[in-house]
Amino acid sequence: SPIATRVRPPPSMAGPEDDRWERERDADDEMNKRIRRETGAAPHMMGFSALHPPGRGMPFFDRPVPGPGHLARGMPMGPMGGVRPPGPMMPQMPRIPVGGGMMVPGMFPPAPGGFGPGPPGRGRAQAGQNDYCQHFVDTAERPQNFVRKSSLAERFIEYPTKRELIDRKDQLIEKRATPPLHMQCDLRTLELSPRTLGTRFDVILVDPPWEEYERRAPGVAMESWAWQDIMNLKLEDIADTPSFVFLWCGCAEGLDAGRHCLRKWGFRRCEDICWLKTNKDKSNRNNQPDEWQILQRSKEHCLMGIKGTVRRNADGHIIHANVDTDVLVSEQPPYGSTEKPEEMYHIIEHFVQGRRRLELFGEDRNIRRGWVTLGRSLSSTNFNAEAYAAYFKSDKPHRDHNGKPTPDAPQLVGTTPEIEQLRPRSPTARTVSQALPTPPSAVAEEIVEWLAPKEGDNPEDA
Repeated sequence: SPIATRVRPPPSMAGPEDDRWERERDADDEMNKRIRRETGAAPHMMGFSALHPPGRGMPFFDRPVPGPGHLARGMPMGPMGGVRPPGPMMPQMPRIPVGGGMMVPGMFPPAPGGFGPGPPGRGRAQAGQNDYCQHFVDTAERPQNFVRKSSLAERFIEYPTKRELIDRKDQLIEKRATPPLHMQCDLRTLELSPRTLGTRFDVILVDPPWEEYERRAPGVAMESWAWQDIMNLKLEDIADTPSFVFLWCGCAEGLDAGRHCLRKWGFRRCEDICWLKTNKDKSNRNNQPDEWQILQRSKEHCLMGIKGTVRRNADGHIIHANVDTDVLVSEQPPYGSTEKPEEMYHIIEHFVQGRRRLELFGEDRNIRRGWVTLGRSLSSTNFNAEAYAAYFKSDKPHRDHNGKPTPDAPQLVGTTPEIEQLRPRSPTARTVSQALPTPPSAVAEEIVEWLAPKEGDNPEDA
């Protein structure tokens, strides 16, 4: 077989070919030592092809592992049809494009045909690949650590138009922001109502102390709420129409419980923002296992809900869609901390044009211009309901016939001609109907209509 490896024959089958077998095995051992000496990598990490020219065997490996051969990945088969277990990860070295593959300093030049690096005369070799999953197993360093230009400062360097849009929006948001207001209170007993807070709100950010947070940091004293207690908060009484809610829900029971909370508060889920937590700091690489988890958890979710009806192409004074993405990449907080990435504030402020912003379960680090922060962990209070409501008072109503705020409503941030020219445009309803297939709801209605009994049908034939 062209893929068979050299295995010492049993004594009963020994013959004149044994000396030749020994010489070839010694030659293979010498080649393996040379590869390790020149590259510092195991031979199987070099991407050797399982097929070799006739008369030339494969590198000899011991300690076979029975199992299916990884021929598609170019990994050599061990004796008895097994596959040698993966060895140490190849050191991270800069890769230089050469021919059809990637070349690492110290590796052999590409084999003829452009299949990547390989030793001369040993057949074609497949290009080496970075195995981030194996790297995580070896070092506990998460794959998202290698996402480039993920910070806010670097993200739009190559996109000057997007960078200008973000800068202009941030300047306008800062100009129209209310002073940072906060109130130390117990949300279990505080009455959430316009009478207590002075007004209804356009956007509400909720970061509740889920029981999951307490489970993943044993030994740290922290407050935790059952999801039923979180659902009992009266957000429906302080949310205007239209309005939005952003609910951090962890990555365990909160994913299901959060949807029940949105439904009870009068919101319907419209987006799911995912936070990929990096652990570039080595002190963040010891995760405490959770009894709920099956896989290694390295992310959290924030559910976004909408109350009322908002059309992207017609209500540009209420929302600015498609400015940001639904993925965050930032460093995981220290052990026991539930701090969330600051970028979530930017996403909310870029999207929601309302100025009345409320955060629940906030701490001192969450105090921010343009926001009202409520929480038990706050160290002081400067909130006054009447003074806050005065920022949005007007002598005339600012509602259209559908109950939506008009573009000149005082609770809106507003816009400028430059922002309107730069921001992404949503497709019109006619364009969407022409570009998209029949929606699932319409298909379901056609199926129900087709299955309904017709006049003259025999019930026994149904």
